[in-house]
Amino acid sequence: MQYVKKHYNITKDDIKSGKLDSMEIIEPLWMKVSIYDGYNRYESDLSAFSKGQRLIFAIELYEAEVCNGGHDQFFYNSTGVVWKDALEGFKLIGAEKCAENFENVINKFGGTIPFDREERQKKLDEISYDSEKDAYLDIFGEYDSVFYGIDEDLENLMMKYIKSNPDEFVFCGDVDVPANY
Repeated sequence: MQYVKKHYNITKDDIKSGKLDSMEIIEPLWMKVSIYDGYNRYESDLSAFSKGQRLIFAIELYEAEVCNGGHDQFFYNSTGVVWKDALEGFKLIGAEKCAENFENVINKFGGTIPFDREERQKKLDEISYDSEKDAYLDIFGEYDSVFYGIDEDLENLMMKYIKSNPDEFVFCGDVDVPANY
């Protein structure tokens, strides 16, 4: 795949004015942070970004995966590496119902979840496979349904936090993006 440089200049004025949504504000992270190459790479890539950027990025990843295929998909895929940041992000922006629901999901794992994808997938199999029935159980279905029905507007809560803390989200620099982006 061919890449080109794209210049981002996300200013405090852009943030405060509401000109950009949360996805646009953290777009540089989508391009620079790998969730596919393990936890150490994820941590290393995030070192150039603020805590606020990191946590909003994790919420966006969580929401995208859970809305597409539920918590099973979130944990099975590489996105599961952001689980701890997503939980902290919910608490940061005041999404208390989302945080409570996600804590219930985490408790299904015994209170912690492996960051390593293969370990996480093994743990997921351990807690969801019923050997007597030779079938996988829908252990997260009720939590998926709760998440889909929560009346917290995540975009509004994220933007409220971002606008209240614009210095955390300012970004000016070049980022490699796919040529057809």
